[in-house]
Amino acid sequence: MQRTLQRGFTLLEICIAMAIGSLLIGVAVMGISSVNDENALQRQASRIELTARESMIKAVMDQHPIRVEIPGGLGADGDVTVKRYGEKQFRKPVRGEFWEFSPTGICEPLELRVIGQTGSIEMGFDPLTGCARNRSVIVKG
Repeated sequence: MQRTLQRGFTLLEICIAMAIGSLLIGVAVMGISSVNDENALQRQASRIELTARESMIKAVMDQHPIRVEIPGGLGADGDVTVKRYGEKQFRKPVRGEFWEFSPTGICEPLELRVIGQTGSIEMGFDPLTGCARNRSVIVKG
């Protein structure tokens, strides 16, 4: 009598394949969640830049100074720190601290740091345009 060999995978091979697959899925999920956190940080920084540009345009168009309150926090999305011209380091803004945009098209030179769970974004604003002239992203590693 001749015995036929059955071809297939053993239980051990199936378990190893499932473990490797689970590991790959876990790494992918971690990567996606950190990208989402960084995107939230980028969105907050973009909102601040947009507010600065809109305030500059409104001040020039209306020929009236515009004052924007500098927020200290962004809720669950992080915190904001400020460094004004002449200051050496970033600090939390005091309650009622404003950023002024002149009808002549000039704003106070200012640097803001948006701090989130995944890192921070520093933006230095140009006093002539109200736009972020430099923007650096620092990711926690």
